[in-house]
Amino acid sequence: MSDPTNPSGDSDHGAKFLERDFNQCFSQLRRYESLIWDICKFTFTAYTAVLGVALGLYKYSANQNVDLTEAAIAVLMVGLLVGLSMMYLVIRNRVYYVIVARYINEHRAFFLKDAPLGFSNVSRMYTNPDKPPYFNLTSSQIWVANLIAFLNSSLLAVLVFILVDGGWRWPATIAPALVLLVGQLLFSFLYLRSREGKPASEAVFGRA
Repeated sequence: MSDPTNPSGDSDHGAKFLERDFNQCFSQLRRYESLIWDICKFTFTAYTAVLGVALGLYKYSANQNVDLTEAAIAVLMVGLLVGLSMMYLVIRNRVYYVIVARYINEHRAFFLKDAPLGFSNVSRMYTNPDKPPYFNLTSSQIWVANLIAFLNSSLLAVLVFILVDGGWRWPATIAPALVLLVGQLLFSFLYLRSREGKPASEAVFGRA
């Protein structure tokens, strides 16, 4: 309830709320950015371990006449499932990142529209609540997702190479890897583009 002796009280509370919200959103934005890079680092570490173990088992099997192929295949399959999950997490965090970034832009546009203290935003700092786009090919986050997609496809190629023998080995290795790569890239593009034009709750949860 507003104080009748302080008619500007509600405005002051609103301004303080928006200020706190603005600051917290920046912290949230940094968290999403850091999380995406942490996922990238984890994926690189996991892939190094998975490929090292799988190829080591495969080579040991060939040299020692001990069949450890199934163990190598199991390691690669687990690694591939983890990689696909990591790519999906990057794409989902891109959605969260964009929503918060657009909200920050809306805050900034609201406070700068009347040029407070004569500040006219000559540098044109972001004020468009429709930016950044969910899918932006120049974004480092999209490149991280694409890189993980490439690594997933490479892991599938190694898996098929171990499984297949004979004259069709290389075509059978390359074809599924290319299909998986294109499928992942297409998924990220279509999923992120489908978020455009939706309110935050619908973009995240699929419903308003």
